[in-house]
Amino acid sequence: MSHRPPVSDPDDEQRPAVDEFASALEAFERAARPGVTAPRALGRVAVGMKVRGTVVAIGAEHALLDIGARSEAVADLSHFRNEDGSLRVALGEALDLFVLEAGDQVVLAPSLRADPGSALRQIRDAHAGGVPVAGRVTGLNAGGLEVDVGGARGFCPLSQIETGYCADPSTYVGRTLEFLVTGIEDSRRSFVLSRRQLLRRAEEEETRRRLAALKPGDELDGTVARLEAFGAFVNLAPGLDGLVHVSEIQYGRVSHPRDVLREGDSVRVRVLRIETGRDDRARIALSIKASAPDPWSDIQRRFAAGMRVKGMVASLVDFGAFVTLAPGIDGLVHVSEIAPHRIERVKDALTVGQEIEAIVMAVDTTKKRISLSIRAALAADEQAADHGGPGEMSAHAPEAVPSEAPSAPPVDAPPTTMAIALREAAERARGKRSPASSD
Repeated sequence: MSHRPPVSDPDDEQRPAVDEFASALEAFERAARPGVTAPRALGRVAVGMKVRGTVVAIGAEHALLDIGARSEAVADLSHFRNEDGSLRVALGEALDLFVLEAGDQVVLAPSLRADPGSALRQIRDAHAGGVPVAGRVTGLNAGGLEVDVGGARGFCPLSQIETGYCADPSTYVGRTLEFLVTGIEDSRRSFVLSRRQLLRRAEEEETRRRLAALKPGDELDGTVARLEAFGAFVNLAPGLDGLVHVSEIQYGRVSHPRDVLREGDSVRVRVLRIETGRDDRARIALSIKASAPDPWSDIQRRFAAGMRVKGMVASLVDFGAFVTLAPGIDGLVHVSEIAPHRIERVKDALTVGQEIEAIVMAVDTTKKRISLSIRAALAADEQAADHGGPGEMSAHAPEAVPSEAPSAPPVDAPPTTMAIALREAAERARGKRSPASSD
């Protein structure tokens, strides 16, 4: 009777010792193995996702694979043994596998389709932990998308495909997408998915990240989202809005934001402050004008004392009239400087929107104030007419000539519109006093 030579156990030949596996793992963590091509970096790993991994270590029962994530994935060697127990994978080999678990330890397998029940168990785990799952859209019905997740059948309603209205859901057929599991129907062995919730969660995470990096003084571009009487809401990023108060829209008075802005306008803003509201939501104060050049930076050159300027009456108050000389630059004509004679009420001599000429009396750069005088401009006109000189001391350009050195228009030049208006106002004022004096 012949004796067969002893047959060695395949497991004894293929399984390295535990300490050898630990050494291999440690060596891989210190540096990449030569000759092994690292796979491309992955983002979020989801249950059901198909990934490519490179075998970097083989232990007694598991293989370690580099999938480009923060840590290595594990695959059970039982999936890679031949009938005689020998392994059909080797170090450095690249494998296409499916994600069974996506927790602290990523677990891979060649397929989920062979065991739909196992896929449903993984989907229940994903539902409980709020972990995204990857699935291929296989069809479309009246209610939404039909999705295959590792051999298990799922359904995504139309309202849950996008963050807004989905105009053409057929464009998603054949694509592999990520979803959140929102419900499981054990009786039908199916489940309900939502891509919308996953997109919203990603937006919220991005909003928190951007908000954490935002600080006062930062300048960035935004889009006008909504206009209110008190200001303009500007969208800085999906889910991240700030408010530009009406006083921060531009240099100069703005009656209503819609006078200078439109919804959808692109604007450059500066962050003024970030506060937390009563609802624990961030309140971001923005400024458009702070990101623009300050018109007062060269005010002494543009509007020097003694210069004759033109402007438009912006508003009337009891003590005088505010006159706009340039965008963001207003001057004040005191009631005593409106006309050569006494004016009881400012509105008797001036109206909002009226164009006037005045002499710059003083400029206070610290308080950003300009004092103007219409009376001085009229006096200069009369003096120039008496001496055959000009009535206009200068134009409103920076190179204007001071009032002491006018150039003459014709002596018989007609009176200006402003002079006529002031003369009529004086006559009305004298007419009101006449009946009282006759008594």
